[in-house]
Amino acid sequence: ELRRRLDVDEANARRAPCRAHPSGHTHPGAGRQAGGGLEAPAGPDNATEPAQPEPAEGGDTDELEAAGVIAASMADDAEPEHPVEPERLTPQGNRRSPVTESEQIDYKLPPAGSIERSAKKAASAGSTEGAMGPPLIEALSHFGVDAKIVGTVTGPHVTRYELRLAPGVKMSKVSNLKDDIAYALAAEEVRILAPIPGHQKVGVEVPNDVRQVVRLGDVLQKPPKDYSPLTVWLGKDIGGQAIGTDLAKQPHILVAGTTGSGKSACVNAMLASILLRATPNEVRMVLVDPKQVELGLYEHIPHLLTPVVTSPRLAANVLQNLIKEMEERYSLMSKARTRNLIELNRVRVKDGERPLPYILCVIDELADLMMVAPGEVEDAVIRLAQKSRAVGIHLLLATQRPSADIITGMIKANVPARIAFAVSSQTDSRVILDQNGAESLLGKGDMLFRPATEGRAKRIQGALIEEEEIERLIEHWKQQGEPELQEELLEAVESEEEQAPDDDFDPDDDDLLGEAISTVVQMGTASTSMLQRRLRVGYTRAGRLIDMMERRGVISGYEGSKARQVLVTEGDLPRILADLSAAPAAAE
Repeated sequence: ELRRRLDVDEANARRAPCRAHPSGHTHPGAGRQAGGGLEAPAGPDNATEPAQPEPAEGGDTDELEAAGVIAASMADDAEPEHPVEPERLTPQGNRRSPVTESEQIDYKLPPAGSIERSAKKAASAGSTEGAMGPPLIEALSHFGVDAKIVGTVTGPHVTRYELRLAPGVKMSKVSNLKDDIAYALAAEEVRILAPIPGHQKVGVEVPNDVRQVVRLGDVLQKPPKDYSPLTVWLGKDIGGQAIGTDLAKQPHILVAGTTGSGKSACVNAMLASILLRATPNEVRMVLVDPKQVELGLYEHIPHLLTPVVTSPRLAANVLQNLIKEMEERYSLMSKARTRNLIELNRVRVKDGERPLPYILCVIDELADLMMVAPGEVEDAVIRLAQKSRAVGIHLLLATQRPSADIITGMIKANVPARIAFAVSSQTDSRVILDQNGAESLLGKGDMLFRPATEGRAKRIQGALIEEEEIERLIEHWKQQGEPELQEELLEAVESEEEQAPDDDFDPDDDDLLGEAISTVVQMGTASTSMLQRRLRVGYTRAGRLIDMMERRGVISGYEGSKARQVLVTEGDLPRILADLSAAPAAAE
């Protein structure tokens, strides 16, 4: 009877939760699931002490008490499982996900069923050709263009009629009839390809009466042999073929289009493509969302390096810190005598070190950043675009203002891959693609994609992913850990001229202080951004000048969103400037 009760007590001891950690967290032990979550420990009422045996009727009480002592001793002497340090646990009890230098964790990729497929089929080519073919030929003949249809290609959203022109007919004559053809066919928009690249044909693209919805699940394909974790899927072309691209080979991409054209859906499809195939060990992300409504869904995925950035000022800081990360990676590559991230990671793995992940920086609205800090943002984007490809840092820039002051010549020169959605004019199309065509797009995901390696753009119906599908993906990753953020990436970076030249540097003295005081008195207001624009200095130095003027009583203190008040008048200005000039002389 004693042996039987010892066996029962030993089983109870195994089911009891582990002893409390001195930090207050319970020892995770067997209660932790493989994915990083916590499950409730077994046993009645989640007791923390081993269950004592109940006296059996007619049994020896002394023997049973001894059995309880032995069972408790066995539970205390049981070898504990490997503990998790308290600082590796979030307040919710989840294990934190790694940053670049952290340990590697075996993540589980989302199941294939996370993304839905479309139930509708594409329209048949025959029905579309029968409806639009004769009116097209008739319209051309009215304007003296002798042509015949030699082929038809039907895609999910448009049908392309391939025309063979009679000898002596200029292609430009067909291009000039674009509006007349649209009128004759009662079409919303018509796009002319004169000629179709690689063929002796002229293409006339006419919208389908019924457009097929292309979902992300319809275009996801098995990764190619040279697969990179940054491979994304964009949609289907006119022939119904799935189109994707590897952001690591582009190496940066610009997405532009007017409101409602499908730009944000395209960005979500690209992010979802990465989340479906890449773990935080392979790809880390920096998401910049000045509009505060597009990328907030991704706030808790373990792929993040920083919180979702909504402030243009912090976004400029992030870009400057990514430049520092780029330079550090180049230093590692120089020491390892490698030329790109793949070669560097091979050397690091061979030496027993952890590989470095790709870093994808997504800026959802470039126009907002360019308006607040145009110099800093443009310089940082250009530096990253010029040099960061080899070290695995890549940019995805999106904007709904495709104007020349936002997409500058230097940005275009260093961001070769472009995606254009519907725009209002040929000028905007040329700003994005350096060619016409985007002004004839239909909206709702209709795009032109120009890869870095090709001169002509491909027409694609963009893949759609619903918000519910994105939430399922995010929930899958959230269950495996919360992001361990590197919030130091949000801190300002001083430029070389702003750094202290020697140990005698006085942080409360600046040769621009007099000019800054004159500026705020003349303007009647004081702000860091205003000093940046007027004095052409960085954010750190402008902020220091604001602090110095506050200590001298020139402006009021910080009061949240309320603007600082200028406390002196223009009549006080000569005295204040004279005092500033006298201070260095007195010090000497």
